[in-house]
Amino acid sequence: MPRIGLLTLTLLLASCGSHTSQPSLIQAAREGRVDLIPALVKQGADPNLRAGVNGWTPLMHAIHKNQKGSVNALLDARADVNGRSTDGSTALMMAAGYGYTDIVNLLLDRGADAHAQLSDGMNALTFAVLGAPDIDRFTAVDCQGPTIKALIERVPDLQVRGSARVLRAVAAAKLKSCAGFAQLLGTRYP
Repeated sequence: MPRIGLLTLTLLLASCGSHTSQPSLIQAAREGRVDLIPALVKQGADPNLRAGVNGWTPLMHAIHKNQKGSVNALLDARADVNGRSTDGSTALMMAAGYGYTDIVNLLLDRGADAHAQLSDGMNALTFAVLGAPDIDRFTAVDCQGPTIKALIERVPDLQVRGSARVLRAVAAAKLKSCAGFAQLLGTRYP
């Protein structure tokens, strides 16, 4: 077999099973490949492309996997810090819901709008209070005091917003189990 044919066959076999429905920039973001992110963007990858079943931006995919380095690299590559997924959520809302305080602070440092809201009024503070019902990182039962505190200290006028029925149900459970939760929120809670 000629050398070029062997090389082609080797490359084809090596790629079997590695196909993905996600663009390579999203893969790099999810895997923390900060070395690849600038190169992929320079080659034309869109740092704001929504993809995946949730319609997340690469920034959101990085947050989902708690890849702070990827978040920073994507922001350096001009990812929109306030870009929205197909459901209207932002990267800051996602990071707050997961309780990733260091990423919340990074996003705020880079201009994230803590006052951005979903159509029902929910904002980043609401996400921090409620947590995330994500199968990969279920934080709906967690007390996320450090994240709530960071948002309140950084954005003093931020208020918990959203559907009254959902807020009452979740908050009732957390107020009973999270020490200092009510004091931390003070009058920010409806």
